[in-house]
Amino acid sequence: MTNPREKTARLMAATRIAVVGASSDPTKLTGRPIAYMLQRGFKGEIIPINPSRAEIQGLRAYPSLAAVDRPVDLALIGTAAAQVEPIIAEGISAGIKSFVVLSSGFSEHDAEGARLQTRLTELARCHDVAIVGPNCLGVINAETGLIASFTTAMEENALTSGGFGFASQSGALGAYWLDLVLQAGLGVSRWISTGNECDVDLAASIGMLVDDPLTKVIGAYVEDVKDGPAFRAALRDAAHANKPVFVIKAGRSQAGAAAAASHTGAMAGEDRVYQACFDQYGAVRVASVTEMIDAAKLVLHDAVPAAGKIGVLSVSGGAGVMLADAIESAGLGFPAFTAQTAEALSKTLPGYSKPHNPVDLTANVLANTEMFRKTLSVVSATPELDACILFIGLMHSISDVLTESILAARAASGRPFIVVWIGARPDIVAKLDAARIPVYPDIPQAIAALAHASRARAQRSRAALAGDAPERARAAGRSRTVTEWQSKARLREIGGVALPAGAMVSAGHEVAAAIAALKGPFVAKLQSPAMPHKSEHGGVVLGLADASAVTEAVRTLQQRGREAQVECDGVLIEQMVGFDIELIVGFRRDPVFGPMLMVGRGGIEVELDPDIAIALLPLSAEEIEALLRSLRSARLFDGFRGRQPVELGAIAQALAKIGAGFLADPGLEEIEINPRVARGSNVVALDALMKVANP
Repeated sequence: MTNPREKTARLMAATRIAVVGASSDPTKLTGRPIAYMLQRGFKGEIIPINPSRAEIQGLRAYPSLAAVDRPVDLALIGTAAAQVEPIIAEGISAGIKSFVVLSSGFSEHDAEGARLQTRLTELARCHDVAIVGPNCLGVINAETGLIASFTTAMEENALTSGGFGFASQSGALGAYWLDLVLQAGLGVSRWISTGNECDVDLAASIGMLVDDPLTKVIGAYVEDVKDGPAFRAALRDAAHANKPVFVIKAGRSQAGAAAAASHTGAMAGEDRVYQACFDQYGAVRVASVTEMIDAAKLVLHDAVPAAGKIGVLSVSGGAGVMLADAIESAGLGFPAFTAQTAEALSKTLPGYSKPHNPVDLTANVLANTEMFRKTLSVVSATPELDACILFIGLMHSISDVLTESILAARAASGRPFIVVWIGARPDIVAKLDAARIPVYPDIPQAIAALAHASRARAQRSRAALAGDAPERARAAGRSRTVTEWQSKARLREIGGVALPAGAMVSAGHEVAAAIAALKGPFVAKLQSPAMPHKSEHGGVVLGLADASAVTEAVRTLQQRGREAQVECDGVLIEQMVGFDIELIVGFRRDPVFGPMLMVGRGGIEVELDPDIAIALLPLSAEEIEALLRSLRSARLFDGFRGRQPVELGAIAQALAKIGAGFLADPGLEEIEINPRVARGSNVVALDALMKVANP
């Protein structure tokens, strides 16, 4: 079977296109692609298929795919849903390897449509062909002029070839992106709307863009990833190829009621897992198409600061301060000038302007454009900076002079220049853009773009080192929750975790013998698979001093179990352990992305103010330690108000060992340790919960 990415690339490279159901009307769904390609000089051949017409839009028409007397690379289908399957079957018999199905009426419509879509999937798998859609907006290859789409974004725009590629699970969002990118003059490499994804999905589409030599930046609109491991692999490959990926992810819903039986399931909601995948594999999440385009512009213009050290020049003192605040808030570098730079600036600036970062050029620019040129030249050449941001407002009467100074400084220094120009003339913006100097209409847009692009660079280096994704997540089956005592027994088998000394009893008369070798104080915990969170139901009694107190607690807990009408295995008696830090640790098999780890501040109040971090397995001890350090409460690990620091490296090593055991045992659905407590070098799992697959 051909790799899905290779199938998608083959489809994109098509040069002989058959349009099935072709229309002579260039405004109709199956007339638009023909008109678009004819108007924009498609570097290939268009073959209309329509049994009732001999000629369509000036091209010879054929009655069917079987009637075409030469090989066809791609069939574009816009017929009624019921006709799609026989048309694809006919195309396969004719040797066609790629299909784009614009038609709707499939799984998005009703059960019969879902059945028809399943049959398309079977055709794709059985015959090793690529099918995009159904219910999609199609594909575009700007290099060849292929427009296998009816998108209205191509009604007015010229198709400019460039380095920005986009894969979208929404046709409308894809159209908006296409329109804005073309209007911005950035240029498109490949564009694909995946629709219902009966075959070609988002992971294959992103992978195709990774493999495409013309694509420099990848954008994606994500609703629902179907193949998590393939998606992870595509993002990691993008990091290896040094191609930033900017994503818009729709939906921030939490996991459903089925996950509510455990803290891990409830806290590791769907959106958090997607975010963990993006962070771990180098994709940067943006809030809008505009944000994505703004960030991509920096990359495509080679204007991303190497180390984020930025100098600011402004014709307004207030705007300079606003830029400085925004840069600092975004976590970007804002270094002070060296004495040498300050001395050079003092020779170019008016006496009332201080030679520090940000540089206030003042309104004196209007009367002294030479001062602007000299100051720009000094700042652009300073070794302590990676890039310059220049703020200008209006200044229409001297726009041309300022622009020439910016172009000269950029050419002389080779350093990235980013311009914020409020009220800039369109021709000025175009001139700077042509020189690979990005221009933004206001400060927030520029700094957000810088933050996204800088984050993409930092995350790509980490993502390139990410481990291989485990096998595709298996379909969720029936599972059962086991008691704390049983869970701890499994943890002992896996290793990597210390447990309190304890014993199980089934009646009060067993207590004295059970705790003879233990030291108090003690805790008694009712053991029932129907009561995973015991403290919420009065299933835990703390601070028991001796055997008599423990015996009474056992009787009390057993009575509470009978009142709650739950099946109980007994009562677990353990030595109480002192601690300074409480953690929650959860291992879980996400249905999309597979095995994952959640770590966070733990205890009974864990869901009141969640402070958690999530990553996908496998993970090294070093990666787990970095995950722990990312928590808001991470300062507590180093000792706080007289408490001992904890050995975070040892905790991370132990979690890495448990993670390896979790990966190796497919029968383990979930492990939760809450709390896992620490005091100095002593780290103990006080409570544990497991879900295991039913045989």
